[in-house]
Amino acid sequence: MDQNILIKIIKRCRRKLNLAEFLKKLLSALCIGTGVAILFQAAAFLIPLYYVNLYCGFALLLAVLSALAVAIIKRISMQQAALTIDRFGFEERIVTAYEHLSKDSPLIALQRADAVNQLSLHQDRIRIPILPSWKKIIPVPILIAALFALALIPSETKKQAQELHNLKEEVSEKEEEIEELVEALTQLEQESLTPEQQAELQEMIEGLQSSLADYQQVTTAQMLAAASEKLDYRYENMSSQIDSLAQSLQNGAAVSPVTAQSLQAMAEKLQNMSGSELAKGNGSQNGQGNGQGNGNGQGNGQGNGNGQGNGQGNGNGQGQGNGQGNGSGQGQGNGQGNGQGNGQGRGTGSSNTQHDYVSVPNAIADSGNLTGNAVNHESSEYFRAQNGLSWEGEHVSHESVIGSYEQNAYEGISQGRYPSGMEDIIKDYFSSFNERR
Repeated sequence: MDQNILIKIIKRCRRKLNLAEFLKKLLSALCIGTGVAILFQAAAFLIPLYYVNLYCGFALLLAVLSALAVAIIKRISMQQAALTIDRFGFEERIVTAYEHLSKDSPLIALQRADAVNQLSLHQDRIRIPILPSWKKIIPVPILIAALFALALIPSETKKQAQELHNLKEEVSEKEEEIEELVEALTQLEQESLTPEQQAELQEMIEGLQSSLADYQQVTTAQMLAAASEKLDYRYENMSSQIDSLAQSLQNGAAVSPVTAQSLQAMAEKLQNMSGSELAKGNGSQNGQGNGQGNGNGQGNGQGNGNGQGNGQGNGNGQGQGNGQGNGSGQGQGNGQGNGQGNGQGRGTGSSNTQHDYVSVPNAIADSGNLTGNAVNHESSEYFRAQNGLSWEGEHVSHESVIGSYEQNAYEGISQGRYPSGMEDIIKDYFSSFNERR
């Protein structure tokens, strides 16, 4: 009976001692961990660290775990707890009784009974504080408050870290997307296709691999935008190519219907994945355009482009003009009067509006058979047209010529024929022509 009472009291004291030691070690560890976290937050003002808050959380968690581990490893034993109890005026009665628990001689029994009796009479002497002193507690909340203050202060470096993180995530998504497409096209290469179809698929795979290399080199938002525009344009071309390939497979190629259907689905997927301004521009060319012009004059006709055009002619000043023709996209004019028109495409005909022309020869001569003075142009044959000089030959609009050059330029961008960084310059160059039309 005396043994059970003695062990119960010693265990209760040992739990308090272990808890007090753990809290003491925890405060010390938190001071160190919070200090490390503050260093992380300070570094975030100089270096873009997107995961700085996560690093701080790890530092604090590591501090708690280290304090717990040390407390478990260095936990207080029953004998140490008994010695601690003796310090409250029991003159080593408790530790002596504990050390001789396994013995049962009359003398030891008397000593144990005396120890238990003293514990029962003077148990109120045993006062084991659990919380450390306030001097050790105060630094911890101060450091934690400083940590949160630093975390909440905005800075350009933190904003840059967020942008870089978003950039990496978008690049990673695009890389995964391209790799999936390359894998799908590689599997299609294994089908029974003609050499021409195999070459076409291989060209698409190489183009996607080129785009993948572009994304792997992205370090800025500008580079990402350029790579995305290039990829979107490539998706547009691939969509039409795969759609044509799917149609040819459905018309008798020695492949399964499932393959043709998967190609058709891939073409639709590429069309949906394309989100560039170029794709939007091509879509608007196949729809209707709205334009307003000031002036008097009526023109109606069928366009050679995509869609029909109904629009009012452009004139300067007051007056009336009669003519027939087709509107082309959006147009603006100066003068008095109001009018509206909808239309797309380039029309043929004549009106009182101004047009710029270039000349295309009727036939291309062999350079070896050319004769005449290349320097003296006084004998050149030309005639004065309605709005300027026009040379003999087939007259076409400058819009169609620029459109042809623009298409070739974008195809060159898609195939990676231009140096890195030139894509935006080329697109801006042709966009300036589009704004003038």
